Amino acid sequence: MQWKIPLTDPDLGSDEIAAVTRVLESKWLTMGGVTAEFEKQFAAKMNVKHAFAVTNCTAALHLANLALGIGPGDEVICPDLTFVATANAVRYTGAEVALADIVSQSELTISPTDIEAKITDKTKAITVVHYAGFPCLMDEIMALARKHNLKVIEDCAHAPFAWHSFEDGSRQFVGAIGDIGCFSFFSNKNMTTGEGGMITTNDDEIADKLRLLRSHGMTTLTYERHKGHASGYDVVALGYNYRIDEIRSAIGLCQLGKIDRFNDERRKVYQWYLEAFEDVDHVFAPFAERDLSASTCHIMPVLIRRGYDQIKAQMQEARVQTSKHYAPISSFTLYKNQVAGAQSDVADGLMTLPLGPAMTREEVAFVVEQCRI
Repeated sequence: MQWKIPLTDPDLGSDEIAAVTRVLESKWLTMGGVTAEFEKQFAAKMNVKHAFAVTNCTAALHLANLALGIGPGDEVICPDLTFVATANAVRYTGAEVALADIVSQSELTISPTDIEAKITDKTKAITVVHYAGFPCLMDEIMALARKHNLKVIEDCAHAPFAWHSFEDGSRQFVGAIGDIGCFSFFSNKNMTTGEGGMITTNDDEIADKLRLLRSHGMTTLTYERHKGHASGYDVVALGYNYRIDEIRSAIGLCQLGKIDRFNDERRKVYQWYLEAFEDVDHVFAPFAERDLSASTCHIMPVLIRRGYDQIKAQMQEARVQTSKHYAPISSFTLYKNQVAGAQSDVADGLMTLPLGPAMTREEVAFVVEQCRI
């Protein structure tokens, strides 16, 4: 179907085309100098010591779990309401997951109260997801981690350069608060490389592990040998090929330069939705009381309290693309033994509406009109 209003569209232009062309003309396509510059600029903007570009966010999450020593016999607490990769990355290591509930229907991030209820003597880490680009309740979560001596992985797939304001008044970008941050540059994300991701950390020891695990456990990389900085290599760990390439890193550098504008424009669209839904009593917008300036407003999730099927049909008829973020992990066959959270039924009424930096107020009004019954 040719959508009148798609769920989102990547903002790509002549800058990205020129950057990719320069890489092709250089004839060095695998991970090299462009990737190193992408990592350097991303780390500087995030105000973290280390950033490693990888092939996607799932790879980032897998490496994060491995670098923290998570494996068979361990357990990691994850949100039930997230994309399945968050939990799968734990299972790749041989560890198990425990699924935690959301805070409430107005706050769809992971519940600190339910996190604490799920902690056992097997628990080694907490993975949080900054859902829809809204930071989790990190004061409480980090306090729990310190209390129980747990590591914290931040899944920031929705939240590049969202920030959390701590109770002491300080601010920090998500992905720089826990032990490791994991970012996605998939085509529907706030900044994109098509496929791609980034891992961030302030811990030097973790960084050393990530560097090795990303590329086969090799002590030097192809680009270093190409430049004459090394003549050989050793393999000191069972690593993976999770490297990104220069083409995607070139796109990422361009997108990084635009991310503040993209996020600002998404916040504006989110605010238009909140205003437009004020007189639609059967549609509830989560996060309405949150500070939008702290969020990346990655998606526009709403709760349809009645007439879900009718509204979905109206959207289809009007050629408005919608989605659902997400079916709870506990609803999947692979995770059928997991206990669903008390709020997991919220997903039955979840609908994701179009949101992108290029959307107009008129388009938002048209989408909201299709929600009326």
